[in-house]
Amino acid sequence: MKRIFAIRSLLASAALCAIAASVTAAAPAPAPKAVPDFSGMWARSPDNYFFPVPGEISVPLVKLTVTGPNADPLVKKPVSDTDAEEIMAGDYHNSILQPWAREVVRKNAEQEIALDHVYTASNSCWPSGLPQILNLRDPAKIIQTKDKILFIHQRDHQWRTIYLNQPHSKNPKPSWYGESVGHWEGDTLVVDTIGQVTHALHVVDPWGTPHTEKLHVVERYRLINDADGKAIEIVFTVDDPGTFTAPWKAVAMFRPNRVQDILEVACAENNRHFEAGTTFGPMPEEKTPAF
Repeated sequence: MKRIFAIRSLLASAALCAIAASVTAAAPAPAPKAVPDFSGMWARSPDNYFFPVPGEISVPLVKLTVTGPNADPLVKKPVSDTDAEEIMAGDYHNSILQPWAREVVRKNAEQEIALDHVYTASNSCWPSGLPQILNLRDPAKIIQTKDKILFIHQRDHQWRTIYLNQPHSKNPKPSWYGESVGHWEGDTLVVDTIGQVTHALHVVDPWGTPHTEKLHVVERYRLINDADGKAIEIVFTVDDPGTFTAPWKAVAMFRPNRVQDILEVACAENNRHFEAGTTFGPMPEEKTPAF
């Protein structure tokens, strides 16, 4: 009887072990970490131009020296300190600019240094395009859902839609902000954009640097906390072999905005005067009465 009892005990123990192993194997895997929530009101900070990424090929845009013994050779006339603070021009010496693009940046720089402002898309009531829209001073509202992320900019209510976890279309129709698809890599939102229009006003930076139909922009959004508090850090890569000899990277930063919603801003309501011969041409004008 003792031997039978011992065998039964061993069998019972084995069964219990099997049940325990089965329960352990069936236990649910740890839930994936929740993705960051970018929803809310944000504003560009601290300046409306891009900053280089340390150790990477830099964005070909810098503030030229316009006063003192090291002034850029384009400065052919005295410039006051007050005027100098307002002059910001592209660095047309940058080696990654293709010759035709270098000439565009050079002309823009020369015009700025002559205190003849180069009008940008936002100056002229046109959509800004990517990545230049990241430089708009007006705040932006981000609406985040499971399938898409929507950016609504206060400036003329320009908007971008980022479709999550979807491939690009085979032949996206060119548009002002192109086709943006995104996915999450841990706590980072990666956005891939192609298919932006080519237009004199559709440029990649505040200095009127142009691009071709080959423009490809990849943005990486990440929530951070630094010495100045909460922010969205956007590190992006611009690849356009028609304009640049190599891809370049830059960074932009957004901070929480105290205003809780976007205001109505209609650029077209602001009466403006544009001199003939400006970089981006005259404003559109209706020649024929509508009725």
